Amino acid sequence: MGTRNLTIVKYMGEVKVAQYGQWDGYPEAQGLTLLVFMDNPSYVEKLKKILPKVRFQNERDVQEIKDFLESIGSKEGWMTLDQAKLFKKRYPFLDRDIGGDILRMIINHKGDAEIVLANAYPFAADSLFCEWAYVIDLDKNTFEVYIGFNREGITPEDRFFDIYKKGSEYYPVKLLAAFPLNELPDDDEFITICRHKCKEIREK
Repeated sequence: MGTRNLTIVKYMGEVKVAQYGQWDGYPEAQGLTLLVFMDNPSYVEKLKKILPKVRFQNERDVQEIKDFLESIGSKEGWMTLDQAKLFKKRYPFLDRDIGGDILRMIINHKGDAEIVLANAYPFAADSLFCEWAYVIDLDKNTFEVYIGFNREGITPEDRFFDIYKKGSEYYPVKLLAAFPLNELPDDDEFITICRHKCKEIREK
């Protein structure tokens, strides 16, 4: 299901990953993908070691991608299935279908080459479209779940306050639940907590 979402990783004071996901943003899907990943201490340590190699696209990268798309006959970003296959092969980390699996791709990266990602962080600003967001804050040692359709407002204490667009009907995604990385719930408990808190918000 096309439930748009974000996977964010913060480390050493920087947002290192802000991956847009097109599908299955619910806690039962992307949420569980990330929970299972973070519940493995060896994965977390691998992630910390490789994150210094990760950076967001710069203008030169964007131009290179544009030139590649033109070279395969793509016009204005639209691609045929064959063109999409070529794009994913050339730029696997930019695939919108990856979602939370971006973390597994990062730790499986081989060699010393840097990993270049798209920065979808601003997508969290409009919760009409960003239905779910997941933040792994390795500095605070937390796994946070955010929910969309936020019309309740936002305060300076909220993580995404700085990207609020004044005058917008919808505010940035709102914190639903936060879990310490060293005390993560099991799958069933995680889903139950998210469902319960989601119901509370929707019934207000």
